[in-house]
Amino acid sequence: MSDVVDRLRRAAPEAFEGSAVRFAYLFGSVARGRPHRGSDIDVAVYLDPPPADPVEAALALAGRLATASGLAGIDLVVLNAAPLRLQGRILRERVVIFSCDEPSRVAYESRTFREFVDFELHAVALDRAALRRMASGAE
Repeated sequence: MSDVVDRLRRAAPEAFEGSAVRFAYLFGSVARGRPHRGSDIDVAVYLDPPPADPVEAALALAGRLATASGLAGIDLVVLNAAPLRLQGRILRERVVIFSCDEPSRVAYESRTFREFVDFELHAVALDRAALRRMASGAE
């Protein structure tokens, strides 16, 4: 993992220069130190201002980061457009690879963790209720 992290950290300032990227994380199997054959390199970025087209922004930034780092298989997610459950997972696994705005990064992490924990508490209860209904044969 450390070679990938080092390469991403060295490449990120060049790759994100002139873009709206405020911070970026590595997450997923590579960040957890458990890559497997065929693992991609999962990267999440926070953009300010948020992009009009998150998919287009993700593709462009992934290409720039791949070129600057020499790494293939970068899969990039725009945090601003990601579902809360994915944002929570990313924050649990995150390895910071770039930040040009630490106060914003820390504020984002704090706010998103609080929202995620609240959401998870309700989601678990709803999931359990749905499973009980399914087990009892109720619709």
